[in-house]
Amino acid sequence: MSIQELYEEIRALPERKREELLKKVLQDPEISGELERLGYLRLTERSFDFWNDPREDIYQDYAK
Repeated sequence: MSIQELYEEIRALPERKREELLKKVLQDPEISGELERLGYLRLTERSFDFWNDPREDIYQDYAK
């Protein structure tokens, strides 16, 4: 089963079954830790948006 197929199967679950699955997943320390790590990576990814601002490139001339 591919990840996409698994994802679609989970999405197709009735609400109650999906809640039970998520509860089990979040109670697993290994999976919960991995989700937390991915969450932190996502947060840090957003912080780099500041550096992608072309208006800030004007200051690069002064750094030399």
